Amino acid sequence: MIRQICVGLVLTLLINIETLCLNPPQDVRIVRSNLQWKRPADDDDSVLYSLQYKPGHNTGDEWYSVTSHNGTQLRFQITPEFYGAVFRVRAEQGINVSEWQYSDSVNCANANFCVPLLKLSVKPEMVLVTMAHMDESLEKEDGEHVEFNLSYWKVNNGGYLKPESVITKSKNEPIFQLESGQKYCFQVQYLLYEKPYGNVSNQICAIIPETPETIKSRHLLFSIFASFLVTAMCGVCIFLLFKHHKKAKQLLQPLRLEIPHHYQEFFRSGEFPLQACPSGSSQSLRSYDMITVIECSNLKQKGQEEEQETTIST
Repeated sequence: MIRQICVGLVLTLLINIETLCLNPPQDVRIVRSNLQWKRPADDDDSVLYSLQYKPGHNTGDEWYSVTSHNGTQLRFQITPEFYGAVFRVRAEQGINVSEWQYSDSVNCANANFCVPLLKLSVKPEMVLVTMAHMDESLEKEDGEHVEFNLSYWKVNNGGYLKPESVITKSKNEPIFQLESGQKYCFQVQYLLYEKPYGNVSNQICAIIPETPETIKSRHLLFSIFASFLVTAMCGVCIFLLFKHHKKAKQLLQPLRLEIPHHYQEFFRSGEFPLQACPSGSSQSLRSYDMITVIECSNLKQKGQEEEQETTIST
């Protein structure tokens, strides 16, 4: 039993040694946006090369197969999904394979889709634009030939005005003389040897705040306008009241109340007569006045009769 186990282990070891008999690919590297490697000098055209990658965010041991190649020039186009990924390549011929050869991770210098990182710091009448690299590979490889092409424009009534551009090597670029209360949008792209490199970043928009002086001026104008409006309204009201004072007087008089008919019937038939008796003082004065007037007229008439009788008798 022990002899059989030993024989199995030896055969497995021999098989593994035989399967790893191919020479691995040489000079595996990432050149710009292409993955390249070279075949060994003693390999023939029947050898295939298997390509795998592991995403940069994947910390496990899972690798994804991409494709197999044959030929003398072997390249693989790198796309945005492979940023930060690591590639490995090996030779295959039947059951025979070679060891894996690993590349460096994909960085900004290897990707034509690379874009700078963009951040805005908004202040009254200005914006401080902060730009940063996704990694230091592009700056390390090309140095001072890397620039930022910053574009910005104003959003006016839903439309976009002609953008303005600023080419700078600084990672902090202030933009002055922006209109307060207006919306501005910003984008940035790399310039490599004065030519566009990579993609244009997503646009970031912001509304420019007003300065304290502008806010105070607006409040002052609003106060002046409100005072003028109130004064004008008071003047108009005084003029209308002066011109139509009779109608205003009629409108301001209290309403005349009329007693309903069924209430009048009640007062006529009930204990409370509708017309109150006149006071004794007013009635006595009225009676006295009438009696006085009547007596004076009677006395005058009697006096005239007596004079006439006296005249006739004489």
